[in-house]
Amino acid sequence: MANLNHAGAVGTVDHLVELIVALNPGADRQWLTTFDAYDLHRYLQHLESAQEPRHSAAPWERLGDTPAIVTRDAA
Repeated sequence: MANLNHAGAVGTVDHLVELIVALNPGADRQWLTTFDAYDLHRYLQHLESAQEPRHSAAPWERLGDTPAIVTRDAA
């Protein structure tokens, strides 16, 4: 997988939102526009990889800059 940085995201926010909504029609466009192109591009890559059958030759790799498991305590 390519190593993305914030300058390496492909496409504008609006374009990426359109591609994401095409794959995930339930996604809220307004909410998606609160993210930058880098994060949207990474999410789009994740959605695209989910379209393929799962096998060891084509895994989706989390880049490691976010935790695999996130929890939140109730207030």
